[in-house]
Amino acid sequence: MQHDARHDQPHAADGCIDEMRMELSPRLSAIASLAEMIEEFGNSHDIPDTPIFLVNLEIDELMTNYVTYSFRKVRRPRMEVTLRTFRDRLVLVVEDNGPPFNPLESPDPDLTSGIDERRVGGMGLHLVRKYADRIDYRCVDDRNILTLEHEFDKGGSR
Repeated sequence: MQHDARHDQPHAADGCIDEMRMELSPRLSAIASLAEMIEEFGNSHDIPDTPIFLVNLEIDELMTNYVTYSFRKVRRPRMEVTLRTFRDRLVLVVEDNGPPFNPLESPDPDLTSGIDERRVGGMGLHLVRKYADRIDYRCVDDRNILTLEHEFDKGGSR
């Protein structure tokens, strides 16, 4: 995994306490070390365990989808993961250079049929949408930008 992890002190006016950015070539093997960095960031800022767990779950699901589907035909796949902590929330921003894909438009998985009758796929994105308190997707300059917020007072989930 290639990454550039740095802690910046953003302008106080935006309310951000600290930020960590990691730029990487997305690979499934990178998920574990990325999760460790996120946990260290959480520990150093006394972030509750639930939002850190959820962000790591989201990173796992998103990277698996990107590597498995989105980046198949991308010559030099790049991903930037930014984690920002505020007094009351944790914000994860994932940017990539894959083809435009809005996870908010992905159909909900079938949760009513038996496990053997269900179509494979879709559960990871369902979990991402279910556990984030706020989600925003944008495609800007041929880059997907997905923002997920987890509020601390709610334990980071709905």
